[in-house]
Amino acid sequence: MASQKKYKNEGVDTEPGTFGSFLRQLREQSDLPLRAVAAAAGMDQAHLSKAELGQRLPTAAQTEALARFFRQDPLEWEARRIAQKFRQDHSGNPAAIRAVVMLQTSRTAEASASAEIPAVADKPGPQAGSGVMVLHAD
Repeated sequence: MASQKKYKNEGVDTEPGTFGSFLRQLREQSDLPLRAVAAAAGMDQAHLSKAELGQRLPTAAQTEALARFFRQDPLEWEARRIAQKFRQDHSGNPAAIRAVVMLQTSRTAEASASAEIPAVADKPGPQAGSGVMVLHAD
């Protein structure tokens, strides 16, 4: 027997802080239709819809176009995209959290060695505190 969706949002990326939920929230807050945002990023509506649902990720070029369309920092958006890719690839891996800690520790050590490189925590993005990565060990 084929499984059927029981809930409206089943299969939808609704977890706060994920790339898809961030993108959808921003688009909806801006009261923009999917087709307008997709066109601005050079992608079709289906791809953008799947990105918002957490089923696909836009390319780096599409991510940059989206950030520029919303007049936000492309580097912040690319970091969000990479974080989402990391979540998708490693969320079930118990070593993933340790890897993130190692990366942060390395980054903090680099920042201490050079005043030119601010630590990640010292540079809030468009939404302070939104850079927290949540991994689930399912």
